[in-house]
Amino acid sequence: MTKKLSPNQLRQNFLDFFEKRGHKIIPSAPLVPENDPTTLFNSAGMQPLIPFLLGENHPGGKRLTNSQLCVRADDVREVGDNRHTTFFEMLGNWSLGDYYKKEQLKWFFEFLTKIVGLDPSRLYASVFNGYGPIERDDESIEIWQGLFKTKKPAQLGGQLDPSVKVYLYEAKKNWWSRSGPPDLMPTGELGGPSSEVFFDFDPAGRLKIHESSKFSGEACHINCDCGRWLEIGNSVFMGYQKNEAGGLDQLTRKNVDFGGGFERILAVQNDDPDIFKTVLFRPLISLLETERNSYQDNEAAMRIVADHLRGAVFMAREGVVPDNKHQGYLMRRLIRRAVVKMMSLELPVAESVTKVVDEIVNIFQDIYFESNEKEKISQIINKEARLFSQTAKKAIEKLDKVDRIDGKLLFDLHQSYGLLIELSQELLAKKGRPVTIREEKEFEKEFLAHQKTSRAGAKGMFKGGLADSSAETVGYHTVTHLLHQSLRQILGGHVQQVGSNITNERLRFDFTHPEKLTEKEIKEVEKLTNDQIKTGLPVTTEEMGLSAARQQGAL
Repeated sequence: MTKKLSPNQLRQNFLDFFEKRGHKIIPSAPLVPENDPTTLFNSAGMQPLIPFLLGENHPGGKRLTNSQLCVRADDVREVGDNRHTTFFEMLGNWSLGDYYKKEQLKWFFEFLTKIVGLDPSRLYASVFNGYGPIERDDESIEIWQGLFKTKKPAQLGGQLDPSVKVYLYEAKKNWWSRSGPPDLMPTGELGGPSSEVFFDFDPAGRLKIHESSKFSGEACHINCDCGRWLEIGNSVFMGYQKNEAGGLDQLTRKNVDFGGGFERILAVQNDDPDIFKTVLFRPLISLLETERNSYQDNEAAMRIVADHLRGAVFMAREGVVPDNKHQGYLMRRLIRRAVVKMMSLELPVAESVTKVVDEIVNIFQDIYFESNEKEKISQIINKEARLFSQTAKKAIEKLDKVDRIDGKLLFDLHQSYGLLIELSQELLAKKGRPVTIREEKEFEKEFLAHQKTSRAGAKGMFKGGLADSSAETVGYHTVTHLLHQSLRQILGGHVQQVGSNITNERLRFDFTHPEKLTEKEIKEVEKLTNDQIKTGLPVTTEEMGLSAARQQGAL
């Protein structure tokens, strides 16, 4: 293996590699998707590119590359092992109807072996084995056989043969969409067969970590999550869309959608499957270690704190603030889980949060943060952590005093103290009192009853956007831009618009800010906006690509 690449070097080398092969480097899209109400955060590099995968022309051309910031809410409960995170960077390259499998697989193999310097003998590939009318991906099999100079691929199951480098998997493993295999894809969702690359951390087969698969009844294999192998990249041949009848329609052009694990490739360079030992996380773990608590004895808790605060920092960077709904709810959930873990480690919450948040900003200072952002981000996260740590202590004290645990108590802890059910489960399990299935169902019943009551009071909520396209309503829409700028000038540059609804009778404007506006602030915003309306400024419209608009300062 060659000299280790730093995170910035790895990221830049990837972008340079594909730029030399005709790809346009595009910026990471915001974590919060624009004009996509179906999801809270961008969870993959392809998500902002869906219109272009469907056939629209991208201003950057047919070959694109970037490093996309991502958040996957579904992975929250997975954090604690050595490889899962909620926030991560995804190295990506795309072909929008240009090159296809031959170039993509060859290029990624070349990047791993020539640029990163990985030993080809420790790399394995998985290939799609067919699904219904979609046949086995024999083209990818042939390409990998040529690259590895290996014999025919093996089916999943049976004894692992180290001389076989290509393995065949069904759709549940080697089909990619944001929703999973074809049968789980909703109407309109894009997907396609994929080919993943894995790194072998134990080529001699001596470690105990891989004695058996975590999947009941399966022999150990390269995609079994036993710990020996780690997936580091996935080439998706994005060519299908789910139709209303439940079938798959072929797209008009064949696309390549590649996602590479930035943090995972750094772990591979360490020859250690624990991504929390990489330079992105190790400084954070060191801040959590004490004479009493070592990382070795508290891996799960320290990983959760490091990951969750990292995710919260990047959310705050984009103007998200802790809240009870939407993006703010996940941010609040991450901070609160981190706080409970810090309390279990007997760490001073306020001091520890400040140190970890500051170090996260320091790690990414040169690439993602401005020098003046640290204080504001720290204030937002610290406020939530400080307030919750006070109520969490009361909730834990209440748990210590009760003799009987039931769903009503669990819901009361959730509703009155902000203690999420998963945190109650973890705290009780630590006390040797795991929550039963019956108690979980009781909690769900209480929770659903509360939701029903809340929904009845929320029927008047508005849908986003313009109510109509009349001149009057469109004029009011122009005023929202003035309002947005007024809020930023009065409250600060962290303010971001996250939604609006405009009719000729009223305006709802949703924006990010950690506190309720004072009467003084409201009056200042109103005055500044009205003063600008009175000036009768000329209004012009220009249509351009997203990246070009951002470069000109568009919000």
